[in-house]
Amino acid sequence: MFISRALIVKKLVFICFLTISNSLYAAPKPLLLTGSVGSYHFKLMNNKQHCQLSIQAIDKSIQNFQLSSQSPCYFFADHQQEKIQTYSYPDAKVDYVLLIGGTEVKLSAKERQLKKFPPKSYCTQNSQAITLENGKIKISSVDNKTFACAEDRLDEKVYQQTLTQKRLDIKTVIVQQQKETLNTQNSPTEISFVESLQQKIEAIFGINK
Repeated sequence: MFISRALIVKKLVFICFLTISNSLYAAPKPLLLTGSVGSYHFKLMNNKQHCQLSIQAIDKSIQNFQLSSQSPCYFFADHQQEKIQTYSYPDAKVDYVLLIGGTEVKLSAKERQLKKFPPKSYCTQNSQAITLENGKIKISSVDNKTFACAEDRLDEKVYQQTLTQKRLDIKTVIVQQQKETLNTQNSPTEISFVESLQQKIEAIFGINK
């Protein structure tokens, strides 16, 4: 049976498209755990139940504190440039906004197939913003609305929403965590440190369950 050259070309193009599509979803991207933004170096550590964030300033001083998201956590990334994805809002006096994802959402094989996610891609609905503004580093409350996977480049509107959220100076958060740790060590209680810390963070940000 005679097959036209045009039909053969179309079939070859279709096969190439399928091959490229499959290769794009063949393997998940590795989680981005470290990177520099402005004059700071950020590093996530996932060796505990809840993520630990380390921030190193230009003077080499390091600040460590615990996030409310469960490990593993990662920075939403610009994978083309292999760096932390950020946006700046000079009019709001915010130099950089970066987002951290954590607390994995479990997806079935069917859900992953429908969404065209890699079989082992790490996905979450839990993101938390870190902002650099006027020489200070601030942290926002956890957002549970944005669904994304490690491969995704988030839309700028997700970053822009941070400007309307309450943000605390991380020094305030660190001091509060240190007080919680001290109180936990000095007074026996049935509530765990993590639960106590989460309650305090919820109280600070006015989160109602």
